[in-house]
Amino acid sequence: MDPADPADLERLVDRELKRLPAPRAPQTLLPRVMAAVAPGQRATAPATGWSTWSPAWQASSVGVLLLMIATIAWLYSAPPAPVVESTRTAGEIAAVMRVFWDVLLQPVATYIFVLGISLALACAAAWAAFELALGGASHQ
Repeated sequence: MDPADPADLERLVDRELKRLPAPRAPQTLLPRVMAAVAPGQRATAPATGWSTWSPAWQASSVGVLLLMIATIAWLYSAPPAPVVESTRTAGEIAAVMRVFWDVLLQPVATYIFVLGISLALACAAAWAAFELALGGASHQ
């Protein structure tokens, strides 16, 4: 056996390592691990939600909720004139925008979409023809 030969050295080290006894865990390892894990298993998830808020934040949130309900009820029962007028104006603007879309934008968008699909298919066909003309990739 030549000590300069890496293969011989590797075999020697492998043989010596296989002679060593397998390492064993200490007898106290399992009880210590189980004791360390046990408190984590019993712990419950921390409480979350509205009930964990401070009393001041709970009171504030109830106040905001009541204010929102009162405002909605007031607007529903007798809406003021500016609210009625702005709602009417918003409806008119929505109708004008719908007509604008139906008459002008939708036909143009449809033609542009069809043109885009056609160009993509033409490019794919040209690429396939180009690949075929140059011989393409070898399939051996």
